[in-house]
Amino acid sequence: MIARRPAGPPLLWGRGLDSPGITRLIAALGAVAALVFAGWLVRDAHATLPLFDLGAYRVAGERVLGGGSLYGSPLVGTTWGVFEFVYTPFAALLFGPLALLPAWALLPVALVVGGGLLVGVVWLSLIGLGQPPSRRLLALCLGLSGLLLWCEPVWETVTFGQVNLLLAVLVLADLGRDKSVWGRGALIGMAAGIKLTPAFFVVYLLVTRQFRAAAAAVGAFLATALVGAVTLPGDSRVFWAGAFADPARVGVPDHPGNQSLRGLIARVLGLGSWAQLLWLVSAAALAAAGLWLAARFTASGRELTAAVLCGLTAVVVSPFSWVHHWVWFVPLLIVLLDRALPRRGRSAWSAWLACGVASAVGCHWFFAWFAGVAPSVAGPVGAVLLAGYQNAYVWLTLALLAAAAWLPGRWRRAPAAAVDAVDAVDAVDSTAPHIPSYRRTHV
Repeated sequence: MIARRPAGPPLLWGRGLDSPGITRLIAALGAVAALVFAGWLVRDAHATLPLFDLGAYRVAGERVLGGGSLYGSPLVGTTWGVFEFVYTPFAALLFGPLALLPAWALLPVALVVGGGLLVGVVWLSLIGLGQPPSRRLLALCLGLSGLLLWCEPVWETVTFGQVNLLLAVLVLADLGRDKSVWGRGALIGMAAGIKLTPAFFVVYLLVTRQFRAAAAAVGAFLATALVGAVTLPGDSRVFWAGAFADPARVGVPDHPGNQSLRGLIARVLGLGSWAQLLWLVSAAALAAAGLWLAARFTASGRELTAAVLCGLTAVVVSPFSWVHHWVWFVPLLIVLLDRALPRRGRSAWSAWLACGVASAVGCHWFFAWFAGVAPSVAGPVGAVLLAGYQNAYVWLTLALLAAAAWLPGRWRRAPAAAVDAVDAVDAVDSTAPHIPSYRRTHV
């Protein structure tokens, strides 16, 4: 259940995300950011929103309706590893309606759906922080959505017409439900039935002993596989027989766009068998560390932070992660902003600025610039710079996991009066664990 704040004015009034002044500022900045994006769209809509992936999904939908093979040939062109269908047969069924749309309708559909899903992720993140639904919260949500539209993973998800925001909405909506609600976990299973990466959250549910939700997630996932098998039996046999694990369908591991631990190792150490073994071992260790940290935050009542850690960990240990897979930076930046505003601590603001700048400026935006600078920076310095910017999301995630390993213990040890006036709530609610009551939420 969501813990209620005690009666009286909000403890962060005038100081943090509860501040009307902060809300007005974020709403104004978000409106300007959205207008700039709209201006780019008006000048050249197809350059601003190329919708490569949405077009590929449309082709998959056409093959479903026309009886063509999903995995027997690339969706676009004849080159393997560029535009192949790498999702489940169930996902292809969901893309079927796209085949019925005229080509001109894809752009407005992408804008409405992509923008709506971004607002959904922001809204669920704010609710997960204990913010009560209100008109002020809606204004804050819309302002943050306008700003976060310029976060590189979000930008690429919207402009390519990707599904990543949908998966994040399903996961956050599921974890946001009360633990006693029947069927909690089913949306996570459905997300995994569309794309396998969210299955990592099923492991999280097991680690945190949420067995009923884990069972619901597994049941929903099996249901999506059954639907795919009944409606597309041939494609289902190909997919589950090994196509889902074929790395050649996505791209070579050392591709510059692969922002995962495997991509980092492949670019730095090569593609040998020993490098593959190193990735498997390090990915398993990192997955275990991420789950352990998520369990610690869940135990202290910070389940939104736990969900963010799980999302980031799932992406970083995945064999291939494009930049647009990192949409978990949206709730991450909101959590860090919520942490930084009331306390104005240097560590929280440093983390927020590092993640905000990296995700706004992005890795790919540096490609053209670095191609001109790199030749003039020879030797080890140039190699370090190259490894730094090409793997920025991986380095940031490793740093965040290291910081998360320190934070929960530090928060538990800090006296209620020494941290901030916010923590004085604990003195009112003597039966509560030692965490701020407005953070004892269900996400």
